[in-house]
Amino acid sequence: MVEEKEYLDRTERAERQGLERLLSYFPAWIRSLITEDVEGTEEVAMDLDRPLVIRRRGEQYLYREVSAADIEYFYNKVGSFRSNGRAGIPGTLHRISVIRDSDDLAIGFTIRFGRAIPGIAKPLQKWISGRDSVLIIGPPGVGKTTLLRGIVEEKAKVLKARLVVVDTSNEIAGDGTVPHPIIGSARRMMVGDPRKQASIIMQAITNHSPETIVVDEIGYHDDVAVLETARRRGVDIVATVHGEDLIDVLENPVLKPLLGYPDLEHGRRLTRPSFRIGIAVLAKGVYKVYPDFTLAIDQALHREDPEGEVVDTRLR
Repeated sequence: MVEEKEYLDRTERAERQGLERLLSYFPAWIRSLITEDVEGTEEVAMDLDRPLVIRRRGEQYLYREVSAADIEYFYNKVGSFRSNGRAGIPGTLHRISVIRDSDDLAIGFTIRFGRAIPGIAKPLQKWISGRDSVLIIGPPGVGKTTLLRGIVEEKAKVLKARLVVVDTSNEIAGDGTVPHPIIGSARRMMVGDPRKQASIIMQAITNHSPETIVVDEIGYHDDVAVLETARRRGVDIVATVHGEDLIDVLENPVLKPLLGYPDLEHGRRLTRPSFRIGIAVLAKGVYKVYPDFTLAIDQALHREDPEGEVVDTRLR
């Protein structure tokens, strides 16, 4: 119990300090607007001589135009961006992306407010606590990565250092060499360039003896090939993919090997899928769990509604 309290205290402290630092990057007038509902703020878009856009609780709000002085102030606060156009704040989950003009000058930013929510995956515990591979499905911005962190949090309590997070662009465990405390005792391997994700996954498998590997946003052929290798070696996978629903994922040609080579035209698959459990993120905090992912795939291939259980954590 003492250990759990210390973990929660560390997480809460990291969240508070990280938010304070991020807010300090904004010009005062933007900072004031954000703090009107800081808990509901999801994203801020700043573009030169264009209206400021703040996305809160799924809605967009427009304000006065962003000036060159606002852009310069924010850029100087951030300091520098990586080659992929992103920057972060060490120890936090917030993500900052830059837009540049043809002369490579910064003319806009997208600031994604990342949050660690301890216990977010507890309502799904009976499906995620075991040694089963899990695929999380959902469109951008719906909360896939937040749920993924929650699953890491739950699994790390059992697997500890045998759980390895392959963290591309530091999306899961935040920026900086020391990962955010939300991942508990799990280990983190950083990936600066998404094109190198597959090689880091292979390093994790061959060098660090994980029981489970966690990956956010698989989508390259090399990712799929190395994850197939992981499953053949007995390593479980927890991963996210983009898609509005299961059919979207089945229609993605890159992912076919992990889904049993589904043939939508003939309504069948050739092999067993690499995942035992599927979770579709329907909205923030609303999930449809497919406890038998193989059955769900077969039903989708037959144009039936896949059997699953809807869990709405907003009601709890």
